[in-house]
Amino acid sequence: MSIDSIHIILDLILKSWAGTLTQPEEERLNELLEDPEWARLKQDLEDDRFIMGRFKEYEKYDKIADFSCFLKRIRKHKSAPAGKMRRALFVKYAGYAAAIIILLFTTPFIIYNFTTPDDSLISEVYAPRKSKLKMKLPDGSIVWLNADSKLSYSESFSRKNRNVRLEGEGYFEVEHGEHPFVIQTDSAQIKVLGTKFNVKNYGDENYIKVSLLEGSIVLLCINQEFIMKPNQTMTVNKLDQTYKLTESADYAEQWINCKVFWDEVPMSIISKELERQFDVTFAFESEQLKNLIFHGSFIIETNNLEKILDIMSETNKFSYSIEKDKVYIHSLKK
Repeated sequence: MSIDSIHIILDLILKSWAGTLTQPEEERLNELLEDPEWARLKQDLEDDRFIMGRFKEYEKYDKIADFSCFLKRIRKHKSAPAGKMRRALFVKYAGYAAAIIILLFTTPFIIYNFTTPDDSLISEVYAPRKSKLKMKLPDGSIVWLNADSKLSYSESFSRKNRNVRLEGEGYFEVEHGEHPFVIQTDSAQIKVLGTKFNVKNYGDENYIKVSLLEGSIVLLCINQEFIMKPNQTMTVNKLDQTYKLTESADYAEQWINCKVFWDEVPMSIISKELERQFDVTFAFESEQLKNLIFHGSFIIETNNLEKILDIMSETNKFSYSIEKDKVYIHSLKK
């Protein structure tokens, strides 16, 4: 099955949902759906309420061109042998159908395939700034990636292991499977069997935060093993290796619904979050401004950065100005 055939089937499925199929296209789709693999892919997509809900939000279907651009990006990638690339892409389209279709309707995303020195095929999924994505792994587990986050896994995922590597923030709903589900970060390892939890581990932040909503997980970090229970959050300082366990996981996964909640959080961390969500850069007039503490919840929308800053500045702790993609935080004039 070639990349072009994958393109064709998804193209036709989307058109069928939109009601824009021509008679020849409908006949072609019915012909392709005689293949059990394609029929299962179409059924998986239609069984996903999230996908169908997003699709129905659009009155006019005009996203096929976006998908074509995505395929062109994949064709440019030369690092994996042709046979492996085709196989990996088919697995990706079949296993990540949810991610692919959702992202047609939301934001750009990037999928890389490359080989390691031992000839293993590695796939990476990246959510750029100002975006987030939902994806389904080959074992049926669901993963949400927050802005500026990356998930990577090997070709042997689900068959030989369920190991992934996370950079950034991800929310996981892990299916039970033959192998433990293992998340590796730069400073910790998390082992699960089946559960719901959130992991935040950005490279430009000095901590890793793991919040457990359901089930149980084993967190391995700072040369210790922690068995976490539901509604617990573990925060580990990656610099001094201190940690704090709190009996609350409230709001941990709310970012997947475009909500953020800051509970006594310094401006240094808040600014990093806003940089990722709005693709801007913060500049502070003084280092003291980075230590300002805030408490509150906000809805992250496409163009509401100024609204968020307006509300925060009403605390009389700072003023701000915006020039293109740069946000300047100023001290209040006395």
